[in-house]
Amino acid sequence: MTTIKPGLADSQKAIAASQKAVGSILEALRVDCVINVDDANKEFAVEDVVIAALAIDTALLAPIFPELGLPLPEELDILTENVTTAWRDLTPENKLRRGKQVIAAARRQDGKVDDDLVHASILDQIIPEGKLVSLSPEQWEQEKSQRILDCTTQRTLFLIDQVFSDAADRDSQAGIKIITSLLKNDATENIFCGLLTHTVTPEEQPEEWESLSKKYRVSRDRFTVIPKLHLIEDPMLFAQILKVTALSSDLTNFKLKARDILGEAAANAAKRVEDLDIYALERIVLQVSASEGLWEPDMLFRLHAMFHRMESRRLAYEGGALESIAAKLRKVSGIPTKCELLPVPLNTWSLQREELYELDEHVNNNHLPLELGDIFEKAGGNSQKKYILLAQPCDLMVRQSGNREPTLSRVPLAEIVLAEDEKEHYYADEMPYFDKSPDRKWLAKFRRIKFVHICILDLCVFNEDGVAKLFIDAPAPDSIRPTWKERHKYLLRHWKPMLDLYDLSQPKEKDSAETKNAKKAIAKKLNLFDDDLFKGGINEENGAKYIQYNCKRIGRLSRERAMGLLMSFTSTLGRPAYDRDFVD
Repeated sequence: MTTIKPGLADSQKAIAASQKAVGSILEALRVDCVINVDDANKEFAVEDVVIAALAIDTALLAPIFPELGLPLPEELDILTENVTTAWRDLTPENKLRRGKQVIAAARRQDGKVDDDLVHASILDQIIPEGKLVSLSPEQWEQEKSQRILDCTTQRTLFLIDQVFSDAADRDSQAGIKIITSLLKNDATENIFCGLLTHTVTPEEQPEEWESLSKKYRVSRDRFTVIPKLHLIEDPMLFAQILKVTALSSDLTNFKLKARDILGEAAANAAKRVEDLDIYALERIVLQVSASEGLWEPDMLFRLHAMFHRMESRRLAYEGGALESIAAKLRKVSGIPTKCELLPVPLNTWSLQREELYELDEHVNNNHLPLELGDIFEKAGGNSQKKYILLAQPCDLMVRQSGNREPTLSRVPLAEIVLAEDEKEHYYADEMPYFDKSPDRKWLAKFRRIKFVHICILDLCVFNEDGVAKLFIDAPAPDSIRPTWKERHKYLLRHWKPMLDLYDLSQPKEKDSAETKNAKKAIAKKLNLFDDDLFKGGINEENGAKYIQYNCKRIGRLSRERAMGLLMSFTSTLGRPAYDRDFVD
């Protein structure tokens, strides 16, 4: 008899674990019956089952054909007789189940892991035996009226193959059409469905699930997509996807209840702001904002956010409705379904990225003041190097006068680099979720620090595209904050001496050729507008002169994470410097 191959014994353990998880999830869904419609559900000749049984090891045969009893005989002729006898006494349902499992085990042992029958047998093993009904497409057509009628009194999970290979028309959408029809005509909401498909990978499953839901107008609370081909790699995948389906309805209720609470909390918070007396509002919103260089609406929103947070928590605990739903979700979510082939959620990476980074459109279009964590790009030319501002927030604050207290001249920018090897991690901190793709990691390098004149970075605040540009004879934008209108005046004063020198160094029409050449040489040598990192110059647009640097603000890291970077940077600066060891 063939010896057991490595991995097959482990798969039996995986199937047992999956069956336990699936049983718990079906119980949570209160599902009484699971109906599997697949053209792999066909009758098997006893001769085929005997040949398959003789081809696999008894260690595999015993658990999938328990009617044979233990111990299984080693003699082939006795085993043949036992299989034949046991087969004769099986019900039609058990003949189908045992036949699939035995033949599938033999094919798997021969390396035929992409066989349709193999995939169907996995489902047979992980769904509790008393709940599963396996039907061929022909049987489904004969029995569907009664099966649907049964759903009025019992909750049923239908697992429908996407394509019936043996069908004459071989409709590639047959499965989803059946599911659409089932759910459309189910007034009791006792029906749940799973679409079994070869064409979808676990990574693609969330997107395909959403796409089919929209295309066929079926609720994702009531059906799911199951990557059939990958069940053999990890049968727990079915349990994981089924668990998501079990959670879906209550999660929807959870979101709706939370939405109502947040809406009521927002109204209550607004009322609390309205109820503040004029003296408190004048003190907090106007005087404190003025002394700190803050925008008054920001202070008002801060008050509202505080009240909203307090009201949300109060309402969330009141009555226990949220906790009741959470308890149900917790019970299902806690069912162990650890799986190596987990579907990748559609938007968790982008949502986490959105929480940590403010996009350039928001930061620049609203002329937000310079802040710790602002991210800049060296624009123009071939370089697109990126940098992050690491300066104490209070020091960056522009006061009523348009100045900072204390006055800042230069501020540190750490270069942001792609982490291509382990050495890059020395004296660096990760910029989590900086990339749109989770495949690439970026670091803020504390050994690649540039001290940049802060006035250059200030220029980015005044332009909706985030470019460091200052029109010499134009006022600050009307929508900018009052303190930054004063800063605009300061910046014009800051650059005036350089502008005067620039004008003096420009050749005039009356100058001799020798003088013109001398002025050009002086201007080149003076390098009036270039800084250590960013290069600038004078340009003209429709007769209006402006200073521009190859610096552009492209976003902002959240205050909390940026403070973490600042602390890591200062820790790097304060690291101990010991004498070099004598020993290499």
